Amino acid sequence: MWFSLFLAAAAVVMASTAAAPGTPVVRSVTPPVDHGEGCYWDDRTQVLYFVDIAGELVNRYNPATGQVTNIHFEGGGVSLVVPVAGSLDELVVTRGHDVLLVRWDGKSAEPESVKVIISVEADKPGNRFNDGKADTTGRLWLGTMGPEPVPGDVTPNQGSLYSVDTNSDNVVTHLSPVSVSNGLIWSHDDKFMYYIDSPTEHVDVFDYDIVTGDISNRRTVFDLTSNNITGVPDGMTIDANDNLWVAVFNGAKVLNVNPRTGELLRVVDIPADRVTDVVFGGSDLSTLYVTTSRYGLSDDEVAQQPLAGTVFEVTGLGVRGVAGHTAIRSVPPQ
Repeated sequence: MWFSLFLAAAAVVMASTAAAPGTPVVRSVTPPVDHGEGCYWDDRTQVLYFVDIAGELVNRYNPATGQVTNIHFEGGGVSLVVPVAGSLDELVVTRGHDVLLVRWDGKSAEPESVKVIISVEADKPGNRFNDGKADTTGRLWLGTMGPEPVPGDVTPNQGSLYSVDTNSDNVVTHLSPVSVSNGLIWSHDDKFMYYIDSPTEHVDVFDYDIVTGDISNRRTVFDLTSNNITGVPDGMTIDANDNLWVAVFNGAKVLNVNPRTGELLRVVDIPADRVTDVVFGGSDLSTLYVTTSRYGLSDDEVAQQPLAGTVFEVTGLGVRGVAGHTAIRSVPPQ
């Protein structure tokens, strides 16, 4: 495992400027990584966590100082980071097929401890975890995807969507097969769970039972193809108005969607083609953080979009997000 430190404030690049009041400002705030993803704003500590799947890194960005620190994990793509409830130095991290409990102070060169708490899909060695989040009860939801022999070319229908019981570490399979599990988020009243299987090119919703964790009555709330949107939906978050914000991979944009009506409210352009994930952060949750990727881009393509792989912050949107949920760990790791 290794460590790096970068003063992002010294290398911030203005990607676009506001032309008029109310126009969002988009700027790059971190150095590039290979395949940025899995962003989580920790409202308790006012820092942003995000991963580099291909680089096998968990990154921690502190907007107050501009510092980016990271730790490296060998053994598979690192795709998810969720802080643990009641602890400021414990994280749930996914690596390949494994769910890890990691203790890290966010500054040291290596974590204090790393323990495997769950493993899935041992019969599918090419699969890996992709996206996931915790719901308001602290129940962890995790999705997998199939092998990706060529960047962006995923073997279809090899993944699944799981949840993990906080009291027993029992793994429940909710959907199978899926191709690229992505974009989990819940409505404020916990009655609906929004979900993306990226190759379908649409955003779906389930009725959600917060007590049991059961999902039912799947239907589509937004279809990119019918709205003439180029690219595929990737990560997703929700704002205080219960509207969705959807990262568009190979689309260089973030979509703001009303899931109750299917209306496309607005589009935020990002100066990187492979937009991967979004989360609201900042002291008042009014800053939208956007992760991007340069994984699989040619040298010429990177030259055309040099900010690909960086984290962008978008301000001036006029909306606020909601704080992310932490994962409950009622079962001590073995």
